[in-house]
Amino acid sequence: MSKSLISILMPVYNGELYLREAIDSVLAQTFTDYEFIIINDGSTDNSKQIIESYDDSRILLVNQENMGVAKSLNKGINIAVGEYIWRHDADDICLPDQLEKQLQFLKSNPEFSLVSAQIAFMTDRGKIAWDYRQPKNAFFEDKPFVKVLRNQFNPYSPITHATVLMKREELLELGGYRTEFKTSEDTDLWLRWIEKYDAAVLNYCSYFVRLNATSATQKFKNTTNFYRDTAFNFADERKRVGSDPSQRGESFPLPESNFALNLEDEQIKKKKAGYVFRKDLLSFKYKVMVNAKDYKNIFKIVRFSLKDGWKLSKTWRAILFPLLGNKVVKKGVELKKKLQ
Repeated sequence: MSKSLISILMPVYNGELYLREAIDSVLAQTFTDYEFIIINDGSTDNSKQIIESYDDSRILLVNQENMGVAKSLNKGINIAVGEYIWRHDADDICLPDQLEKQLQFLKSNPEFSLVSAQIAFMTDRGKIAWDYRQPKNAFFEDKPFVKVLRNQFNPYSPITHATVLMKREELLELGGYRTEFKTSEDTDLWLRWIEKYDAAVLNYCSYFVRLNATSATQKFKNTTNFYRDTAFNFADERKRVGSDPSQRGESFPLPESNFALNLEDEQIKKKKAGYVFRKDLLSFKYKVMVNAKDYKNIFKIVRFSLKDGWKLSKTWRAILFPLLGNKVVKKGVELKKKLQ
């Protein structure tokens, strides 16, 4: 393959359900000088066949045994020939001009070596919740972009991994992704990045992250929190003494348990039926589904939530308030105060 300006990396593991939409989204980019490295990370579904069905000379399929995201990305970085690396997940989609806008930004602002974009959450049925974005609109303060600083990681990163366009030379200089981080490997990289180079987030919502209505997001919550906290602790230690344990070749800390048990699910099974509040469904996912007007998923979440918590008043409030809207709820609260 002739050398392209940009190398696009897409790790895939059992992504057949949304993979074609993701690939089409990349191939629809208005900027076309790229190689598209798709890493089939040991998929056991039809992902490989879907990738092979495309007849585009820019696509390079890499088949391997399952290695995980961080190792797959490091492999892709070493294969890549582009001056820049662009990330895209195998179940999301983006607007056709995202890559072009990000490249224009880096070319026009050479002091920056990494740029990401704002994302909006999308339901598994492809409906977009425009009011639920990351970073939130207030983060930008009406500026076209924001330079990323350490104090903006509180606790979540303002940089969304799947939207990043970065210079390959700087990425290699930093050593790529550190595979000791089973999760939050991206947060660790961004924290190391901004210590040496400048990174920015565009005030431009161009990428849509797919959110499954009832997937078990709490399953690896404890482990995810551990690795994210470790990334922050390492960053603080680098600032304090100039290096972190991994850089010094010391043993990497491990979670208390090697098994990421879904403790909430275990507790749910033990509790009396009807008295379990499904925070995992109603705290964020449900609001996204309501904002996206995905009524099929709204019904699904309501059904699951009422099955476990129909005897709790807060279950009913959590279901009804997003449907009524903030204005109606606010007026109701004000009326209640007057009547008291």
